[in-house]
Amino acid sequence: MRPLIAYMLRSYTASQRFFAPVAALVISLLFLYTYKPNPVMGSYAATGVILFVCCAWMGISFLNHEQAVQRQVTVVHLRSSVKYSLGGILTLALLTLVLALLMVVYPVLTGSFAEPAGLYRMTVAYAGHLLLGMLGVSISLFLQASWVPKNSYATGLLLMILIISISGLKLAELIPGPAVPVLLPPAALLMNMLMHADEWSLPAVLGTFAHALVYILLLNGLYLYRSGRMDYSRNL
Repeated sequence: MRPLIAYMLRSYTASQRFFAPVAALVISLLFLYTYKPNPVMGSYAATGVILFVCCAWMGISFLNHEQAVQRQVTVVHLRSSVKYSLGGILTLALLTLVLALLMVVYPVLTGSFAEPAGLYRMTVAYAGHLLLGMLGVSISLFLQASWVPKNSYATGLLLMILIISISGLKLAELIPGPAVPVLLPPAALLMNMLMHADEWSLPAVLGTFAHALVYILLLNGLYLYRSGRMDYSRNL
């Protein structure tokens, strides 16, 4: 798996498709911390949303960066479309790890906060950023070109899902019942947790993390299952 991840990183870097989402993330981060001082967890909630959106964008660009023939040759060489898809998920997870670390550490190193962040709040913030980033990546898995042929449809669907995810708490208030909080991507729950982490108990924080983690694993499991049943020679 390590050679596959290294190959995918080289291929994605050479395509330069990473530039737009990563540049948008860095510019947003710099703009957010232009003025000082900033509240710790409120700022982390804002950067978590930025990472969620940019990781979904990065996921789409990563999954579409290979030519169809190049991807087909790789799948044939691996003799497993599931292994190829898992390699893509792990590569995106590695990139998300790095970007999440940047989002959490940058304001601390530049003294952008009004008070010391502390180890507990930085740990909670890093875990929240990781989950938000992987949630964005997991959503993008189902909108790549081999699954949604028209880019305009994929882009429109992605924007709709991101908007609905971020406004999930408002939707849950408007639509009674347990279906909305369970079915919607838990981005709004993670944002709310980051915003109020200082007031929430540790079990409440961990419960929100567990909810998001289960949601991400289910999306990735469904994606791998569907990947294993796809005929890539027809869909690429």
